[in-house]
Amino acid sequence: MVYLIISACSKRKDDTVPVNIKATTPFDYIDNPSLAKQIIAIRDKILHNPRARVGRRETLAFDLYVRAGQAYSKIFRSYYLRLKPLVLKNDRIYWFFLSGGYGIVHALERAVKYQATFNENIAKKEGISYTAPIWENILPKACDAILSKFDPEYVYVFGSGDYTRFVKLTERWKCRARIKIFEGSSFWISSIIYDLVTAILEENLETFNQRYPHDFVSQNVSLTKLGGL
Repeated sequence: MVYLIISACSKRKDDTVPVNIKATTPFDYIDNPSLAKQIIAIRDKILHNPRARVGRRETLAFDLYVRAGQAYSKIFRSYYLRLKPLVLKNDRIYWFFLSGGYGIVHALERAVKYQATFNENIAKKEGISYTAPIWENILPKACDAILSKFDPEYVYVFGSGDYTRFVKLTERWKCRARIKIFEGSSFWISSIIYDLVTAILEENLETFNQRYPHDFVSQNVSLTKLGGL
């Protein structure tokens, strides 16, 4: 079975691990060449903006976020050395990150440090790029293309509402086809991602799905009152 994770990028990033594999590109997971080219063009535009404060060292997107992001702190401490080889196999677990700079980026793509966000208030406060409007018409199409290509048994989505809203515009979400969205802060999400990765490594996703039976789980809504969004 194939499982697909889509989670939000992180403010803190780690670019210390060099790339030592043949990295993935959008053409590997977007079958529409025109859409893949659009994604690459928008990335270039955002990352060439001085407000993006782009770094010089390339690493894999998985390492960029998981080694430093708050949402990934628990899995980094407990599972990094077991999880990364599983992600590197790229045949059972596919991981993508929603990103203010990259739009959506595969875990095994090359990436650099940058500062850009889908949250307008954070962008104003930090003096960085606010990129949600630039990605507005592209990301739902990209997510649909990815979900169609991999046709995963289950999709797990994590992030604040500024990030998950793009997935809520996909056909997969509209028909609630084996997809779960966990919406909240990075600190809150970290425990649920930990539970998911534990279940993946123990090959016991049924337990995770039973623990979180609803298709939409929000930090701001009591689990006992959920019935889906």
